[in-house]
Amino acid sequence: MADIIKNQEETEDEELIVLADEEGQEVEFHHIATLDYKDEWYIYLQPVELGDMDEDEMLIFKIEADEDGNDTFVPVEDEQLLQTLYDEYLKECELEDSAE
Repeated sequence: MADIIKNQEETEDEELIVLADEEGQEVEFHHIATLDYKDEWYIYLQPVELGDMDEDEMLIFKIEADEDGNDTFVPVEDEQLLQTLYDEYLKECELEDSAE
């Protein structure tokens, strides 16, 4: 599954990203973070409509480029990598909090 950024709009304190799912349906996400890990870029998103997700959960996608150079988001499915990426996110949050 590779999602393509359809639209980005910034609201007061948050950025919303609209992605097209596998069926072409548009889904809105809150942009949580974008981080570099081992020279690969990952984006952390949370659906605006949570559905079955808890409000403290998020989705992590690897950012890749398609043949036209457009960003595509590939879901990270490896549980160990997901945990590592989540730990990296927590580290970044701690660094940001200590800088304030």
